[in-house]
Parts: sequence; C-alpha cells; structure tokens
Amino acid sequence: MKLDNSVGIPLLVISRSDDHATTINSVLRDSGHPVHCQRVNDLPTLADCLTAQPPEILLYFSGDTDLDFSAVAAAVAQCSPPPPLLMVQAQVDEPGIATAMENGARDVVSLTHRNRLRAVVGRELHAHRLRLALEGVLSSARQYKQELRSLMTGASEAIADIHDGIIVAVNPAWAALLGVEAEEELIGQPFMDLFREADQATLKGALVACLKDKWQEDGVLPVVAYRRDDSELPLDLRLKRVTVDGDPAVRIVVPADRQPEDTPEDLLEQAVARDPSTGFYQRQYFLEHLTARLSSQQAGGIRALAYIRPDHFARVQSDVGLLGTEPLLMRLAELLREFMQPSDLYGRFGGTMFTVMIERGTMTDAQAWANQLCKAVANQVFEVDTQSTSMSCTIGLCEVKASDQNPGELLAEAEQACRKGRDQGGDRVVLSDTTGITERLRQTDYLWVARIRTALMQNRLRLMHQPVVGLHEEVQGVLDTRVRLIDEQGEPVLPADFIPAAERAHMMKNIDRWVIGASFSFCVAQQPNLVFVRLSRDSVLDDSLLEWLKARALSTGLKPSQVCFQISEELALQQLKQAKELAERLGEAGFLFAVDHFGAGRDSSQLLGHLPMQFVKVDGSLMQGLHRDKDLQRKVGEIAARARELKIKTIAERVESANTMAVLWQLGISFVQGNFTQTHDVVLGGTGEPE
Repeated sequence: MKLDNSVGIPLLVISRSDDHATTINSVLRDSGHPVHCQRVNDLPTLADCLTAQPPEILLYFSGDTDLDFSAVAAAVAQCSPPPPLLMVQAQVDEPGIATAMENGARDVVSLTHRNRLRAVVGRELHAHRLRLALEGVLSSARQYKQELRSLMTGASEAIADIHDGIIVAVNPAWAALLGVEAEEELIGQPFMDLFREADQATLKGALVACLKDKWQEDGVLPVVAYRRDDSELPLDLRLKRVTVDGDPAVRIVVPADRQPEDTPEDLLEQAVARDPSTGFYQRQYFLEHLTARLSSQQAGGIRALAYIRPDHFARVQSDVGLLGTEPLLMRLAELLREFMQPSDLYGRFGGTMFTVMIERGTMTDAQAWANQLCKAVANQVFEVDTQSTSMSCTIGLCEVKASDQNPGELLAEAEQACRKGRDQGGDRVVLSDTTGITERLRQTDYLWVARIRTALMQNRLRLMHQPVVGLHEEVQGVLDTRVRLIDEQGEPVLPADFIPAAERAHMMKNIDRWVIGASFSFCVAQQPNLVFVRLSRDSVLDDSLLEWLKARALSTGLKPSQVCFQISEELALQQLKQAKELAERLGEAGFLFAVDHFGAGRDSSQLLGHLPMQFVKVDGSLMQGLHRDKDLQRKVGEIAARARELKIKTIAERVESANTMAVLWQLGISFVQGNFTQTHDVVLGGTGEPE
C-alpha cells in the first residue's frame, strides 16, 4: 500500500544496531514510503522523541535492544492517539504474534519476509492517519458544539450556520425572526429559499467570498427574507467564516435591535425635518442639506440631482383608493431606499414627488442608477391591504456642474426634464437641457487651456493612486493612476474639470507624457507590483511614443512589467488598427496592456479577440444595480467567461457596495477598484517633468 506523502514519515527504530535503521529505511523507501528513520536505545531518548515529534510508526527489534518491550509499549500508550508499535523478530509464527499483540504490539514482522513488512507498515500507517483525522474531527465537533451551545443559549442575536448552502444550525431568535415555531423546522433547508429571488445572486456570492476569507466581517449585506406567513422581512446580515464538523461554513448573524441612542437634536430632526411616512427630508430641510452639501468639496466623480415623480397617479389612486395612496408612497419610498448609498441625500418634495442628490463616478453611472430605479418601479407590484396595483415613474436628471450652483436652479432644471419625460409618455429618464452649453464650453476651454499650460510649466500636476483589490487571489501594490492639477491656490482640481478641455485643445500628449514620466519615477522609487497608466487618443496616434517610452524606461531603470498602459474601449473601437499595433509594440517592449470602460459599447466582444491584452476593466456603469438586474449579471458574466478563455484578467470599475462585490465574486471577476475598496484615492507620491 502506497501513501501520498508530501513530507517524510517520522519513524523510530528501537535497536542497538544502525544497520537495522539503514535496512528499514531502504526497504520502505523502495516501496514508496519516504521515511525518516531515527534509532533509539534508551527510555529518556524515546520519551523525548515521542514528545518532540511523535513518530507515525515504531519498530522494536526483539533481542537486539536494551529496552524492555513492556516499557516501550507503556511509553507509546501515553501518546494521543498512540502510534502503531511493530515487533521485529527473526521468525514469525502465530503464537509469537498473539503474545506480542497482547503486550501492546500491533503486529509482528521480520526482515526475512519483506513484502509482508511493507504491507503491514502501509496498513498501519494508513490506519494511524485515519485515527488522527478522526480525532481532529471529533475535537472540532466537540469545540464547535460547545461554542454553538454557549453562543446560542440566550443569545438575542439571530444566528444561523450554513454549510454547502444548507442550514445546519439555528438559534431560537432566528426561528422567531422568520415566524417559525421550532428551529428544528429550518435544519436541512436550503438557505437561499428563505430570501427573495432578487437577492439570491448577491447572497450566494457573499457566501462564496466569506468561505474564501474575502469578506469583511464588519460588512453588512441588506436582503429581504420571507417569513412563514410569506410577508417580506428586510434584514441586514453579517457573515463570518466558521468551522462545522471540521469543514468550513458561514455563520449568518442578524444583530438584535438596540435601543436608540439618538441625541435630543437627532430626535428633534427626525420629528420635524423628516417626512413621517417615508423618513426622507421634507422640502425645506432637504434644500438646507442640499445647500450645505453643494458647498463642500467633492472627493471625486460627479454630483447629480434627480426629480422623481410617479406616472398617471390618478389611475393608481383609483386602484388602491384615496386612503391607500399614502401607504403606497411609503412602499415606493422603501424601494427608493434600496437604491440609496451612504452619500445620497433623499427628500420628499411634496405630494407624490421625490428628489435625490447622488454622487457617482460619472454621469453615465448616474443615468444607469436612474434607469435601474425606473425599471425596479415598473416591475414592482404595490400591495395596499387587499388591493394591488403597478405603476411607473419618470426621472429628470441634472448634473451639478459647480459647487456654487443655485439649488433652486438645479431643481428647476431637473423638474423641467421630468415634465418633458412625462409629456413623452413617462417611464423614462430624461437629462436636463442646459442652455448655452456651447458658448460656456468655449469660454471655459479658453480659460482652462491657459491654466493647464501654466500648470505644466510650473510642474503643478500630481499623481493619485487607487488600489486594485483581488477577489480570488491576494494582491498587493496594484494601483490605478489618476492625475490632479494643483490650482493657483494649492487646491487639487479633479480630472473631470480640466481633462475634457485638454482633449478638445489637443494637449493630452503633453499631459500623458508628464503622467508617464512621473509614474516611471514612482515605480522606481516605491516598487509597486503594477501601476495602470491611461493613454489618450493623442498618445495612441503618436508614432514617437514607443521610442520615447523605451528611452525613458532605460534612463530611469524601470522594469517595464511594472506598468500597464490602458486605453478606453471607445478609443480602441474607433482606432482599432492603431490600438492593436500599439498593444503589440508595448508587449514587445515588456509593458502590459489593458482596455478600460469595457462593455459600455455595442461591439465590445470583438475587442477581446482582436487586441492583445493582459487586463480588461469592466465599465463602472454596469455595476449600477448589478445585484438586482439579471440581464446585467449575465452580461458581466459573459465578459468574465470570455476573458478567462483568452487568459485575460478582469477588473470591475467603480465598485461602490458590498452587494455589487458579492455578485462579482459569483460571476468570476478577478479584481475590483472603486469606493468600496477604499473610500478616497490615496496620495502615494509622484511628480514628473513637463515635455
């Protein structure tokens, strides 16, 4: 019998002769057992060996040792579990075997019949390892049962343990939460069956992440469960990896309700400032908070104001009755709250109208959020007592262009866009039609071009980095590069404010080269594993770029494999020939290549097969509502599957919630970046020289 051993098998030979140890070592190694033999011939040494590194088997050479067999057997019996003890004799017979086994031996062997020696050793090693495994399982089971008993007895938190998707243990609080009389009724049931279908993909991904130690224990997963009477129960789940009977499992905890510790000011605000039905800010207080928010500096991305109004509410009112409209609007508010992120500001503007100020990565993300909200409202069946109805809504969306914009003007633009959408039939998202864009854009560009030139000359650009986090593997020092312009007062300016003007003025080549030079210096100084650097259209079309990159890398001592250049999907599709040539030449020079904002275009799939790339970044707009939308999940899953076929690693952009990350786990995305991985971009240094 051969055993699969990744390390040597510790073995003790009890004998006066080194030849015995040499013979045993040779015989067993020839049969596939990589033993490490140690010879002993006195009790103190034997006791030390049994304590320091318990052997997996002992061979006692009868008549060739100073140790009494009974003393050896007694010492071995103190081990837990005791390793097998074999007696080696010149002759083996039935009476001799019986006597030896009565005194503590597992069997008797001889060097004359070596095939039997090998078979007995293999059998005893196998049996001993099974005993060790069983002891470990029993110990884990005892520990787990004791822990579970202590935890669940009298616990106010609802606790359930899940193994392979099946409920293996719950406490009374969990059963009571779901309206089940006895916790035994839940044991053995699929855990997913307790939750609505829209949350199952998110929950499944979270369970997988937790089992792989990739889930943050302080993270909260909002879901909706079904009680025994089929009523919906919103829950905030906390996940923790545990061990059940020696196997990894997930413990789900619903924290017990605690008495509010609100200050008198908080209680006053809840009573006066918030709408009692929805919990959203009432009109006056929403405007106050909006004004305060607009006056604060934004960390990144964009701000947008949404004006939301249900369509054809007279028909809806006839379905549920006059008294049913307020409960219906409460249910609509609950649905809106599911789309809320910590930075969002929600208000009830009166009657059936709601307003929301959101902060997202791009305006495309804001539109995706609004479209997902429209879709969710249209798909929802609203129940009030015995009546039910459906409805749609129209959302007017207005981007906040500057921090000093008047809230009243913003609301008027968003409301006007909403009215336009309702006139078109409703159930849609409409962007505000801002007048005079062309003229203001020309004037703005004129001012920005001068400021950008001055900033380049005065070396007032700075690098910022956002970490890229691994979902299925641990990664360190993988960073996405951003650039900030430092204005005349020393304050950072976001790329969204100056990059569009630079692109229209064809200044991106100079900015790109500054960023590349600064990134090379940063890599040499800080030695990150990988840094992503964006290239603009000007750089993709620049024939001199490659030679400049090689010369710059050589002069700085950079390892090219530390840098991955990335271009947008839109640019790659528009300049496919140039993009392919650039990717190939970058690869020949040792650099890596990636396409970002992938999946937003119509012909995304062809790029994966046409461009040589090591990474593809899935566009952040596909992350908006991903945990709720099966179509989006299917699209992202198809991208991930196709990328795996081509050995391309996937990175999800602008991941902003635990729900999204959980689904990305399930879909097979390799890495993520965004606000959920780190609240703000981190300054890691880096400067360059203007070209």
